[in-house]
Amino acid sequence: MDTFTPARDFINDSLFSKRRNRSLKYLDINAIDQPIKDIISMLRHVPYCFTLQCCWGHFVHDGQTDPRGLETLASYSENTTITYRIAYLAICIKHNDAGIGLYKNLQDIVKIDPHNIQFGSADWFWREHTNSYILQVEPERFCMKDTAVLGVPEAIYIQGIRNKMFEAIREICVGIKTNI
Repeated sequence: MDTFTPARDFINDSLFSKRRNRSLKYLDINAIDQPIKDIISMLRHVPYCFTLQCCWGHFVHDGQTDPRGLETLASYSENTTITYRIAYLAICIKHNDAGIGLYKNLQDIVKIDPHNIQFGSADWFWREHTNSYILQVEPERFCMKDTAVLGVPEAIYIQGIRNKMFEAIREICVGIKTNI
């Protein structure tokens, strides 16, 4: 995410439905990280958004049993450094009342921990997908990167923030599902 920027203003996008349909056609739910499959599955039914990319956030270190880094941080040495691969949701939102409501709800998630959760846009997504936004968990000093090397205490803290962010997104999705 070397091109992460503050969230851009919505603009009218006459191609939203076409791009959403194309995105949904190629969405492979089995390629999504297991802990967030339910979120992406719920979002694909929301008519005013579509997912561009996502990642649960992976913690990679010596001694782990899951080579993908999906497991909870548990088996590590205190001297271990952990490579954290950013947790994020990149989403395209339709410029209408419901979309603006979703935008505001996602933006509010930053309040969980403003020093480690960012909401914004990314130039490389915006070029292809107008009204695209990213919610990410990354220590503020690394917010322009998609990986960071962390000590164990910070990695454990970031893991907790990641879990809270995705739980908040899940709650938004459940709320939307009951209103559709």
